[in-house]
Amino acid sequence: MYIHRLIRFGSIITLCALIFSACQQEAIVDTSTGGGDNPRGKVVSTELIGSFSTSQIDSIITTINGAPPELVFLVKEYPVDVYKVIYETIDAKGQPTIASGALSIPQNIDEPKAWVSYQHGTVIKRDDVPSRGSQEMLIGVVYASASGVVVSQADYLGLGDSPGRHPYVHGESQATAAIDMMRAGQAVCADEGITLNDKLMLFGYSQGGHATMALHKQLQENYADEFVVTASYPMAGPYDLSGYQAATFTNGLPYENKYYLPYLLLAYNEVYELYDSPSDFLKSPYDQTLPPLFDGTNSGGTINEFIPYIPSDIIRDDVIENFKYNYNHPFRQVLRDNDNWDWLPDAPVHLCHCTGDTQVFYENALVAYNGFLDKGKTDVELITPNSGDHGDCVLPCFIDALGWFAEFYE
Repeated sequence: MYIHRLIRFGSIITLCALIFSACQQEAIVDTSTGGGDNPRGKVVSTELIGSFSTSQIDSIITTINGAPPELVFLVKEYPVDVYKVIYETIDAKGQPTIASGALSIPQNIDEPKAWVSYQHGTVIKRDDVPSRGSQEMLIGVVYASASGVVVSQADYLGLGDSPGRHPYVHGESQATAAIDMMRAGQAVCADEGITLNDKLMLFGYSQGGHATMALHKQLQENYADEFVVTASYPMAGPYDLSGYQAATFTNGLPYENKYYLPYLLLAYNEVYELYDSPSDFLKSPYDQTLPPLFDGTNSGGTINEFIPYIPSDIIRDDVIENFKYNYNHPFRQVLRDNDNWDWLPDAPVHLCHCTGDTQVFYENALVAYNGFLDKGKTDVELITPNSGDHGDCVLPCFIDALGWFAEFYE
């Protein structure tokens, strides 16, 4: 159904554009492994949405403008089938729902070298997700072809076929959506006669970096009897939401992707029910004009046109003042709930981040890296490919992740 649409996405440059992106009442997260009327991870439907030959994958890579030699000469060893998978999961409050994702499976391989979960970056339109043929889906295709691994890509809640508003950078629901997509992917692989080994890799960029860290933490703390992480590679993620990243609330400075701020505020208010109405934290007219724009049909560029030059100007002055000086401000608390640097990963971790990032600040990586070191972690590295901005790290981080993960395959 989607094959012609997929093939015309002839460049990972456009693919990468999607990756640039990049809590009062507790959300309830069910860590059950299934059973009952709504088992988590149960497959609702599958659909083959694309089959890529190695020559087609090679042509995708070679059309990149200025692609580094490491990517151009990447060996495309396996043709790849991509499936859209709809599966049962839970929403941010622990209630049954459905979600969707893409599953890239190398052809002509009975035992893939590893099982990989890739978490995508910030998207605002419901259709701009892997299961609906987004350019970012091609990351899974290229990786599966070059490395002989199965790649799972959850769309997250509220995107793709999942109902409701997307709970943007909500750590736990990003993790549960990915976990249940992995469960569904295991079932699809079993139906295809494919045996998955116990080597599990995690990686993602921007929002996907945050989601990768949240996923790793959840797997280790609540699902260790089912999934054991071999290695994870979070890239350019906002791990310190309540600290350095919260400066976008209070510093009164311009910010390129202005829609990130209301995206987060509206999502967190819906998940945690902090305020009765957007009017309680957004100024007029933004309390009326902005919420309808986040219905999954508008692009970030469209929404940016409705936001002032200083994005924090949409927030009521009293809310900002309280946020600045009140450690227990409702938004401060829920941001803190979604920080994901203050823990100790068992598996090796590489962080990748450009030092000049003006969207997801480099300090997020420093806080996570130093936090891990302070807890005694030795198998952690912080990779800084260059001093560029948020988009300048996508290809270097992706290439480095492929090379590092390959060390675990043998």
